[in-house]
Amino acid sequence: MAKDSMTEERFSDLMNRITQETSSAEKKIEILYGSRGFFNAQQGSRLMHAYASPADKITITRILEPRLCRLTCREARDLIGAVSVHNDKLVVLDCIKRVLSDSQTKLGEEYILSAFPFEHDKARAQSILRTVGSSVAERVAAGGHQGYAALGGLYTQARPLVQHLYGSLQEQAQHIPGKGKIEIPPAAQPGVIPSMYTGHPSYAYPADKSYIEDRGYPGNPGFPTSVDGVLSYPSGGPPLGYHSGAPYPTGFPKLEATGRI
Repeated sequence: MAKDSMTEERFSDLMNRITQETSSAEKKIEILYGSRGFFNAQQGSRLMHAYASPADKITITRILEPRLCRLTCREARDLIGAVSVHNDKLVVLDCIKRVLSDSQTKLGEEYILSAFPFEHDKARAQSILRTVGSSVAERVAAGGHQGYAALGGLYTQARPLVQHLYGSLQEQAQHIPGKGKIEIPPAAQPGVIPSMYTGHPSYAYPADKSYIEDRGYPGNPGFPTSVDGVLSYPSGGPPLGYHSGAPYPTGFPKLEATGRI
């Protein structure tokens, strides 16, 4: 069942009780521990900022761990940024990793990594995110595929020694995103203007086909396309105005001149 965060009125009352308690830090923690309800990212960040000690922030994070609503990685940066010690940031990530909704996406991973300033902390954060990742989509089912048959039945190719309906497992694994042959667009023909980068293909595309090469048909002058110059119509392009209207586009001018109509 989805968790609903605490209302703003109840959360304001809780924050007032925490901030007004100045006699003991342990009593401030007990107030949060004895409260009820769930928290979103903004509320959790405000709670962590209400405690000054880094050790108290870690304690609060462990209290919030089972009481956090579903978070995006962008929202989780507020919780990670509430602590200043870089090792504590990893502890916070380990506590909230189970409620992240988009940690397996590339964008979500980039949001999490941007909260860590050091390179070795980024590597450790990636290993923490992998502990809750699922790689089911990257695997091919071992059983045969099923398809619809007549009269609402199903047929399958899961019989022993019978290849799958969509090919072998090795062939299907090549179509998984990130696997198989890398599809590179066809490179342009080099030669005219070489690229300034030696390992990069040239973008100097060859000259386009002429009208004769593109519209030449058997029987037309200049076919096959072995001409160098521009020929006149019909072997070349039609001149401008060749199909334009004449002085008498309609009617019968000669018959009108003789007076027969």
